[in-house]
Order: sequence, then structure tokens, then C-alpha cells
Amino acid sequence: MKKKYKDFKAFIFAGGKSSRMGFDKALINHPHGGNWLNHKIKILNNLKLDTYLLTNHHNHFEEVDSDSHVEVIFDTNPFEGPLHCMEQIFATYNLNTKNVLIIPVDMPNLNTKLIYSLFKSWEENQNFALISHDGIFAQPLFGIYPINEENHFKLKKKLSSGKKNFLGWVDQIPHKYFYAKNGDLININSKSEFLNMNNGI
Repeated sequence: MKKKYKDFKAFIFAGGKSSRMGFDKALINHPHGGNWLNHKIKILNNLKLDTYLLTNHHNHFEEVDSDSHVEVIFDTNPFEGPLHCMEQIFATYNLNTKNVLIIPVDMPNLNTKLIYSLFKSWEENQNFALISHDGIFAQPLFGIYPINEENHFKLKKKLSSGKKNFLGWVDQIPHKYFYAKNGDLININSKSEFLNMNNGI
């Protein structure tokens, strides 16, 4: 990754309850080795991005190798959803960060090449958030977000109204879409989805 991305920080969102799965999705074995969490750490290390793991699970510390250059931070609003996580990021890093890449731990098919393609697409419209899209649904938890006053104001306004819908906030900020194949952006939330993925359905 070139130096022009030095104002970026990457955040892995891995703090969910995994209620529908029944066990911690971050620790599922990944076909390329390790588990879903340290696979994400590995591909972000390949891009040489400042990387942060945002979680509610203390056992995730064990998955962060000392050579991986990942900082673990805990969600200040545990299990309140990813929009609260974004507020924490905006409030904490707004003075030294221009943009953030966020990726969810439960997209097992993300890879270095796809993330690099996301960055190349973002270069064409750097003042916009860039949201991944599989051609059917937007996937806002894999995207690039500018850290600026406008986006932060709308984020705080959304939360103060009692609403936590992430896509509802995205719809209110300047954004464009990064289109990828559905298989690349598959998001696994339940045991049935996990079994279907393994069976090639």
C-alpha cells in the first residue's frame, strides 16, 4: 500500500453477539488458514494499513499476534450495533484520521485484491463514502468513510433520535457504490447460511 493511504485507519468490526450463529463467528476456521478474525488481520497487514480490532470479546486478544501490528479497542457501547461503533471511531480519531476502512469479521471471502480494488475505486471520488454493493443489496459494513464534520453531525443526529440503522445513516451522507460479485461479499449471520456456504449453495 502506497504512502498516500497513511491518513487511513482500518477497523475490523468483531464485537457482535453472534446470536443467530450460536457461537463466536470470529473464531470459525477459515479455509485459507486460521480463523475468520486472524484472516482479516492478515489481509490488512498485507496492505500495510494501521489496523484496529473493535470488539467486545476479551478472548479476541489471543488471536492478535504480536507481529500483526493490530491495536485492540473495546466497544464503549457493547452490543449496541455498528452505528455506535462508528460514533466511537469518529469521536476518537477525528483529529488525526481523514478516512477509515471498515470491514466486518463475518465476510469470509474478503481478500487483499478486493480491498485494493475498493481503494482504487475510492481514488476517483475521495470526498464520498464508498459502500460495497453486491448488485442486489448494499453492504455498508465493508466500505470507506470520510471522517468529517458533516458525516459526524448526521451520525450523532441519527443516534440521538434513537435510531441505530446503519444504512439509514449511509443514505444521509454523500456516498457512491463499489460493485463486486455477490460471492465476494457474502455475509454470514446464521448456522443455515454457514452450512449453505460450505455446501456451495
